[in-house]
Parts: sequence; C-alpha cells; structure tokens
Amino acid sequence: MNRGFTLIETMMTLAVVMLAVLSSARVLTAALAQTRGAALRFRLVDKLEFYKNYLLSRPFDGAELEAGRHEKAEAGVRIEWRVQDSSPTLKRLRLQAGAGGRSLSLALQRSRFLLEVRP
Repeated sequence: MNRGFTLIETMMTLAVVMLAVLSSARVLTAALAQTRGAALRFRLVDKLEFYKNYLLSRPFDGAELEAGRHEKAEAGVRIEWRVQDSSPTLKRLRLQAGAGGRSLSLALQRSRFLLEVRP
C-alpha cells in the first residue's frame, strides 16, 4: 500500500485553497471600500449638521444669510449653501457638502420670528 498524496490530489487541494484565499481577499476589499464610504458619509453629514446649526444661529439679516450662493472649504470638505428669500420673514436654505466625488444635501427654512441667541 502506497502512503502519501498523489500529485493530482495535491494540485486539487492547492486550487481549493487558492479559491478560498482569493474570495477572502475580494470580501476584505469590498469591506474596506464600504468602511471608507461610510466614513466619508459621516464626515459630510457632520459638516452639514454643523453648518445647519451655524446658519440657524446667525442673525436673520446677517451676511451669511444674504440671498445668493455662499461657499467654504475646510478639511477636504466643500460646503456650499444657497439662500433664497421666500418672503420678508422667511428664507429658504439649501446646503450641500461634497468630498471625494460624493455629495449630500440638506434643505431647511429660517424664519425671522425664531428666537435669535446673542452672546
């Protein structure tokens, strides 16, 4: 009786192991891409939330809330907001944050009658 593995058995085992390694690498690559995408979305949502709170805290007639297009860039994220006067007491704001070929937007309204907090 011959003990050991034949060349064909060894080659088949090697092929199965290679398929397992390649599929694991593909899954790992996809997981890393998803993680990067989620981190970028988190940064964009964080910037949108920051600028939403910032703009809502500004005076109704302040420079940041003048009608038109405004833009800032910081830490690799571009933030843009457009202000439209809906009425003398209401402004419509549309914020957009972008980085890495991805962008998110947020729409809100600002009323003159909201309490303005002043330091």
